[in-house]
Amino acid sequence: MMHLLLAIVQAEDADVLVNRLVARDFRVTRINSVGSFLARGNATILMGVNDEQIEPALAIIRATCHTRKAFVNALPQVETASISLAVPMPLEVLVGGAVVFGFPVTRFVRLRGGSAPPALDQRFEPAAGEQAEDALNMVAAILQNEDADAAAGGLLNAGYRLTRLNTAGGFLRRGNVTLLVGVERGKVDDVLGVIQANCRLREEARPAQAGMPMYSATVFVLRAERLVHL
Repeated sequence: MMHLLLAIVQAEDADVLVNRLVARDFRVTRINSVGSFLARGNATILMGVNDEQIEPALAIIRATCHTRKAFVNALPQVETASISLAVPMPLEVLVGGAVVFGFPVTRFVRLRGGSAPPALDQRFEPAAGEQAEDALNMVAAILQNEDADAAAGGLLNAGYRLTRLNTAGGFLRRGNVTLLVGVERGKVDDVLGVIQANCRLREEARPAQAGMPMYSATVFVLRAERLVHL
């Protein structure tokens, strides 16, 4: 079984964490994000892992991400006549560590682009009858920057709604793009076909001396338990 781990870590730990994960052959994608408590920048790390890789990945995160003391103003952040005359009241708080979510992956695909067949297409299907054709899935597709506009345009032209995240790969720290598409299970193949058709074929390694293949797209398909339009 495969899982998509989503780890929210402090910005101070993010670079070291990515380096350590990559050194242990984990492929990661980094999203620059912001925490709500202190409104400080942090990082969200995405990585696909098999069952036996979960604990080693968590061990690296646990050893790398530390708690720290920070100071915040205890006064409310609302301007009033009385507040403007008040003396700032620094409050010591403990921040840091990491928050990790794990999502079961129903399908994992590595697309090469063009007319080439996928380099990998693994399915982790639920029990028979557990997921109908109209059950909702979330497709998370990590693409090369230069293919993102064409892939997003192709999906929109095909009638799919999507969200685009500007992200970065962990190995070369190159910018890439993650597309999130909510789609019925029976249409996942069509979404993959649109992405495949709009990505250029890549055969070279990245880098060549390391022998690490360059995929046009890495795709995680997740089961969505609920969809609400508000």
